[in-house]
Amino acid sequence: MLEGRMDNKVITVLVVDDQTLLRETLCDVLAAQPDIKVVGGLANGEAAVHMAGELRPDVILLDGSEPYGVVCGVEAMHRVSPRSQCIILTSFHHPALVQQALQLRVSGFLTKNLRRAEVLAAIRSVTSHPGQIFMSVPKESMAALPHTSTARLSARELQIMENVARGLSNSQIAARLTITEATVKRHLSNVFEKLGAVSRIDAVNKAKSMLILGFSRNTGPYARQDGPYPRPEVRLQVQAGT
Repeated sequence: MLEGRMDNKVITVLVVDDQTLLRETLCDVLAAQPDIKVVGGLANGEAAVHMAGELRPDVILLDGSEPYGVVCGVEAMHRVSPRSQCIILTSFHHPALVQQALQLRVSGFLTKNLRRAEVLAAIRSVTSHPGQIFMSVPKESMAALPHTSTARLSARELQIMENVARGLSNSQIAARLTITEATVKRHLSNVFEKLGAVSRIDAVNKAKSMLILGFSRNTGPYARQDGPYPRPEVRLQVQAGT
């Protein structure tokens, strides 16, 4: 008997992960299930987004190894396949990333040390209960969740703030994002106004304190984006802290 399944519908799943061995292992595990059909397995990138838009799978298992990439990845998948349930699969569970996931309308947030049965349960759960989020994170990450910021920065403003936090100048940011320096200055002016900041350092500090910017142990500063969407119900499966 398949727990949580009340019908005979086959769940289509797209696996998107840069780690080839993990991706192939996941595909093999999922393909062995009678109620799951793997429609593809790809690394992150345009090809994965194109496949998601073409196949419109029920579930997209999305690599969350790069924190800032979570924003771009989830938004891209929702744009091309809005009815797909996105589940983030990551080894990184900083509270800022957990909070970010909650704001991005993801359907699941799982750590990569889960057992096979738990991943399968998550896939079946999000398709049976699309209004809920299935999460499996350490207790300490949930306890440290920040309050939602009232500031709303655009995707471009977040990109610029991420680069400001890395110490890049306006000209360097303009070159990296392929925009003019005047455009960078205009966006920074808007950020200062939204955050009530008086300088670049003040803006970065306020963004950090409001958890608009988080920090990864491996990649340094990354941006998180709050969405205008209502916070969905969260179904928690919290791991014991180690």
